[in-house]
Amino acid sequence: MSTRIARRRFSYSRLIAPLLLVLFAVGWYQFSAVYIQGADNQLVANNNLAVYVPVQQVQGYLAALLDATYLTVSAGLIVFAYYLAKLIRIGRARPTE
Repeated sequence: MSTRIARRRFSYSRLIAPLLLVLFAVGWYQFSAVYIQGADNQLVANNNLAVYVPVQQVQGYLAALLDATYLTVSAGLIVFAYYLAKLIRIGRARPTE
């Protein structure tokens, strides 16, 4: 019986997925910060107060979203660093032929 351990091929999608998650989270925050405040101001300018959101509520939403964005970016970068280190370790463990 062979004692050789079968190695699985490294999946680069595990390295790219956290970066895509980080970009999505940052993009969602930027979109919300620009669009929600602009739309709210436009509603006030058009005197359409039926769907108006108070400024404090918008600021609270953006503050909570910013915290969630920081958390998502931190977790995504940690996962990216883990898989990058794993890729480097696999690359060094392979014998040069």
